[in-house]
Amino acid sequence: LQKGGHRRDDRGGGKTNKGDTNMLTKQISDILYPLLIVLGLFFALALIEFFFKKNKLKKGTATDYELVITLSSAFGIVSAVLFQNLYEFIENPKEYQFTWGMTFFGGLVGGVFFFFCSYFLYLRKRRAGSLPYLLTVAGGAIPLAHSFGRVGCFLAGCCYGKEVNPESFWYWMGIKFVTTDSKVIPTNLIEAVFLFVLALVLILLAFKKRTTLTFPIYAICYGIFRFLIEFVRGDDRGNFVSGISPSQFWSIVLFVFGVFYLLYLVVKRKTKLPTPLEEVSPHK
Repeated sequence: LQKGGHRRDDRGGGKTNKGDTNMLTKQISDILYPLLIVLGLFFALALIEFFFKKNKLKKGTATDYELVITLSSAFGIVSAVLFQNLYEFIENPKEYQFTWGMTFFGGLVGGVFFFFCSYFLYLRKRRAGSLPYLLTVAGGAIPLAHSFGRVGCFLAGCCYGKEVNPESFWYWMGIKFVTTDSKVIPTNLIEAVFLFVLALVLILLAFKKRTTLTFPIYAICYGIFRFLIEFVRGDDRGNFVSGISPSQFWSIVLFVFGVFYLLYLVVKRKTKLPTPLEEVSPHK
C-alpha cells in the first residue's frame, strides 16, 4: 500500500451522496486490506506446514518456522513503512511528512533480514537440514501471499497505473478508483493475477518435481515482471535511485540474486530435494 497521486475530493455536496459513498467504500477497503494480508499469510503458512508434513520433517519443524515467519512478517510491515518514508524523504526533504504507506520490497528486505537473523540464532541447530525445504516451498508461498495483498491494493485503490484515455490501448481495462479522478490501468489487479499464476506453477513444481529451483525462478520471474510493470504505474512511489523507481532498483537486485542462486544450485547439483525419508540429520 503506497501513497498515491490523483486523489479525489470526497467532500460531496448538493443533492448527491457521492462523498458519503466514497467514504463508505474507503472504510470497507480499510478493513479488507489488512484482512487480505492476514489471509495471505495464513494460506502461505498452511502451505508450508502441508509441504513439511508431506516431506516428513521432524515434528515441530513447521511450528518453529511458522513462528519465525510470522514475526518476520510483522517486522517486514514496519520495514515497509520505514522504506516508504525514506523514499518520500529522498524525493522531497523539505516537504516530507510521515506516511503510513508501505512498499512491498521494503517489507521483503526487512522480513528476509529478520528471518535469517532468527534462523542463524535459533533454527540453524534446532532444525538442521530443513532450510532447503523451506526455500523450496517459499518460492510459491511468497507470491501466493503477495497476490492476496495486491487484491487488497485493488480494493483500497492504491498501487494503480497511469491514467488512460479513450484513444489509449489500455482504455478497455481502465478502472476508476475512489482514489483517482479518472480511469487508470489496474496494475494492482494485473499483478495479483500474475502472482497467483506464478504461485500455482511454483507450488506444483515444489510438490510434483521436488525441485529446489522454485525460489530462484520466483526471484527471476517477479524481478522481470515488476521492473516492466513499473513503467505503467501512476501512483506516487517516492525516489531512491535516479532514473528508475525504487521498486525497479530492487527488481534488479532480486533478478540478479535469482540468477546467481539458480546457477549455484545447478553447479552444485542441488536442484532436487532428498526423498521424504532422507531428511538431513544434524550429524551429517
